[in-house]
Amino acid sequence: MALTEANIRIILVEPQESKNIGSVCRAMKTMGFGSLYIVGQNRFDRNEAAITAVHAVDVLDRAVRCSGLEEAIRDAVLVAGITRRLGKWRKYFTLSPEQLAERIASIEEGPCAIVFGNEASGLNDRDLSHCHLAAQIPSSPEFPSLNLSHAVQIITFQIFRRLAEKGGAKTFRPLPHGELDSLISLMITSLANIGFFTQGDPDELAVFLRDILARAALEKREAERLAGIFRRISGLVAHRGIDP
Repeated sequence: MALTEANIRIILVEPQESKNIGSVCRAMKTMGFGSLYIVGQNRFDRNEAAITAVHAVDVLDRAVRCSGLEEAIRDAVLVAGITRRLGKWRKYFTLSPEQLAERIASIEEGPCAIVFGNEASGLNDRDLSHCHLAAQIPSSPEFPSLNLSHAVQIITFQIFRRLAEKGGAKTFRPLPHGELDSLISLMITSLANIGFFTQGDPDELAVFLRDILARAALEKREAERLAGIFRRISGLVAHRGIDP
């Protein structure tokens, strides 16, 4: 089964302006996207949002409200955060919109999640830590900030275009988000069992490993083999295995 726009959800984290939410709905629908998730407790005026949504009110009315980002991405096989900022506790690099679209188009089954931060501050470190990778929209350094709906329009356009061009390209089934987290936890536990973290930070290494393995888009059999290797390492040194 080929991935389509229906398998891709747009996630807005703590959006502040009702009119921006409506404009996002319009941007989504012009590219064939209809799955909108709104994260956080911020209230918005549905009537005000409907004005800017124009003929995309159906997208607005179907929007799923979630209390936290983890709830919105729980079953996603790929989670991409749209951000301009990098850092030690964020991501080591970002993809371009074209590269992100290429990555998504190579996936056979979803859902995939594209995460946008709020209008004032974007995604914070915690939000971005839940994302497998980050993407950045190039813009002028003199005025780099894009309107939320404009950012959604650019990203959805690139994905729409790439899916239309995809044809018979080879696809793969990456490990779901939750199973990837379990694998990372197993690897960190195994390393801790052999005394690896006497001078290191397990949380920072977990971020690093998650970034690498998410980009690698592991198949289930590959993940199982990696898990077996780390269980064996732990068992050889500690003379015992560890639970998955």
